[in-house]
Amino acid sequence: MITMKSLREQGLGEIEMLLPWYAAGALNAHDAKSVEKALACDAGLAEQYAAIEEECMSIVDLNESLGTPSVCAMQKLFASIDAEPMRKPPASFEIAALWDERSSRVVA
Repeated sequence: MITMKSLREQGLGEIEMLLPWYAAGALNAHDAKSVEKALACDAGLAEQYAAIEEECMSIVDLNESLGTPSVCAMQKLFASIDAEPMRKPPASFEIAALWDERSSRVVA
């Protein structure tokens, strides 16, 4: 069982930083289990999580209420992207490509 002392040793700040990711369901199983244990042991942390979860739900509701852009707006966007002139990549990309090409010859 996780105790308050072990939470402090682990760094409660670490758990607090994981709360938004936990609310979004974006944690791996190990981190999710750590957060769940911490929430079960710390009422203050559970209150923080409740506030974060409420904020996440509000953001989701807001984004869903915005709707999707019109077809006309999407067509205008793609037309403006297609009208952009092609840009030459920076020299650093050319050097990296040259390095990759030459190093693959040495390995092969």
